[in-house]
Amino acid sequence: MSSQQIAGTNYGLQMFVMTLVIPIFLLLATSNSTAQSSNRIIFALSTKDPSTVPILIASHLGYFRDEGIDGNIVLMRSDIGVKGLITGDVDFTSSISSVVKATAVGIPVKTVLNFFNGSFFYLVTKPTFTSIEQLRGKIIGVSRYGSAADFDARATFRHFSIDPNKDVKILAAGTPASRISALISGHLDAAILSSTEKLPAEEAGMKALLFTGQYVKQPVGGLGTSVQRIADRRDDVRKGVRAVYRGLMAMRTQRDRVKHVFEKELAVKPEQFNSVYEDTIRVLLSNGTIDLENLREPYEDARKQASNPPQLNLATLVDYSVLDEVRKTLR
Repeated sequence: MSSQQIAGTNYGLQMFVMTLVIPIFLLLATSNSTAQSSNRIIFALSTKDPSTVPILIASHLGYFRDEGIDGNIVLMRSDIGVKGLITGDVDFTSSISSVVKATAVGIPVKTVLNFFNGSFFYLVTKPTFTSIEQLRGKIIGVSRYGSAADFDARATFRHFSIDPNKDVKILAAGTPASRISALISGHLDAAILSSTEKLPAEEAGMKALLFTGQYVKQPVGGLGTSVQRIADRRDDVRKGVRAVYRGLMAMRTQRDRVKHVFEKELAVKPEQFNSVYEDTIRVLLSNGTIDLENLREPYEDARKQASNPPQLNLATLVDYSVLDEVRKTLR
């Protein structure tokens, strides 16, 4: 590694760590004593929604057990999940856009499995709006700045020749529940919500104005891990990837069993399942890999905000070598 790359990596690590105010060990205090056991694999999820459902399927259908691992699913913010990869407190994170951005500035993490190449987001508005043009000058809620929801919102507005930086006000409004509450109370005029998150909003009289996932290709959901984990504990990485890849394949081939997971984990009602499932399937990456060009937006966004990031190309963002090994065992 060149001195420039090392400097970039050190900067990236410092920048990333300094932005985190909640130590990872506080979030994992209840499980730290056993986290290092040989069969404990920690999966960090920022939320339970369609983007993480292959991991939930792997848990429900016994794929973790088949691999002889104790798959421990922990909910935490995506930035903290990436920090956990570096500290070793987390084995995998599902927040792939955050992993891509971290890799882009020299942090030693890699995407090893991709779930989807588009979102399941909707632009949900107050019932009085009938077109996106009416949202000029209005307040739009996303989860946080730089998130997949934020990226989706901005790309959608640009598609309709609406400048997301000038023509609307995009506000980091927190959790889905917070966004829905703010929308219903009138503090937001619209919000970006996933296909499952929009359901309670619709029940409260809000309107799903349009499906935003159709306007941009981006990485949504998957598995990211650290370079060190791949090198030092490759067998554990392989077991985790194989279990979750089987969950990904089950999305298309075992619809009835998948329906149970949607109902139990995502609170999708039986009559809602078909529409939510179809939104998910249309952006599913059956082979677990993504066109590298679909990574360009988060890659370039991260590098614009970094000072002297190392020279990297898109191919360095991923490491599919473990996935290639897994596919050979499943043929």
